[in-house]
Amino acid sequence: MLEKITDLVDQVAAAADEIESARRLPDSLVHELKKAGAFRALMPTKFGGLGAEFEDYVYMVQALAKADASTAWCVNQAAVIGLTSLWLPEARIREIWASPETSIANGPPFNCLIEPDGDQFKLNGHWGFSSGCQHATWMLGAAKYAGGGYRIAYFRPDDVSFSDNWQVPGLRGTGSFEFTISDLSIDASLVTDLAASPTHLCDLTITPSTLLFAVSFACVALGVARATLDDVIDLAQGKVPRWSSTKVQDDPDVQRFVGKATARWRSADAYLHRTLENMFPVIRDTAEVTHEQRSELRMAGTHVIQECADVVDLAYKISGSTGIYQNQNLQRRFQDMHVITQHVQGREAYFALLGRHQMTGHYEIGPMT
Repeated sequence: MLEKITDLVDQVAAAADEIESARRLPDSLVHELKKAGAFRALMPTKFGGLGAEFEDYVYMVQALAKADASTAWCVNQAAVIGLTSLWLPEARIREIWASPETSIANGPPFNCLIEPDGDQFKLNGHWGFSSGCQHATWMLGAAKYAGGGYRIAYFRPDDVSFSDNWQVPGLRGTGSFEFTISDLSIDASLVTDLAASPTHLCDLTITPSTLLFAVSFACVALGVARATLDDVIDLAQGKVPRWSSTKVQDDPDVQRFVGKATARWRSADAYLHRTLENMFPVIRDTAEVTHEQRSELRMAGTHVIQECADVVDLAYKISGSTGIYQNQNLQRRFQDMHVITQHVQGREAYFALLGRHQMTGHYEIGPMT
């Protein structure tokens, strides 16, 4: 089933310039992605999803990212966040995923509160970075609960007020608008607590979604970095730098840089996929995620994103002045990569947590871990 999505890679690549300029995915492409099941790839088959195993799914994300990072980001954001619906009552899960057009968008809460209101809940708040919200059919918002902790609520895009402040140089096509809600009444069956037991128990509801995001967004970075290396290798075939009689491809320093960058990319690629392929069968068998496994997921995600950024930077330097122009794929990928590193999943600060765990055995559980 994932091959049907991967078969759209050429279509995604052909739409890349339009995605960049429009700051959203074209409706025609979204329709094809939805028809292939991209946004429901991780949902169990009993609810109309593809039921993909996570270690297979990330290859699909990586292939899409090689064609266009914004498309891969939107697909992955929707597919992973859609798993939170598995904490709702089964009737609501089936309602949400009944339509083949279903896609879910969310955003981190800035100042949000949800409180009981008779048989319902009342929601107020402001959320940011809602990737893929322009083609979403359901929205998700996390908010502080008046009684303590957090709750998540599902609602429709028509219930929110969007703010287009996504004026950025990278991942432009994700259209990651902010949104606000004022005194929205929500049925209690569309509100749940992710700290409680899910309605549907599986490896993907046992594993913290923040860590699923860590390694799947790392696969977006892998796709971008591989494409950037390919771009600069193609460029080097014919470019002769000013004041030089030698093609870039024949420069020994460039050859060395490309060799080292390729080795770093292959190492990052192997590390991430080996981690997932070794870990998820164990999680399915044991029905638990240990602190050691959490640490491994966070380390793989953080390291791979950082390595990919270094690979992209090296390729960008090799391109010289050619790489600075907006009509170059390499320029777009450079900008995309440096938005990925700014995301909460790419923070180098995680290495301190991971190093402490390696030395002391203590692992700090928190919102991102």
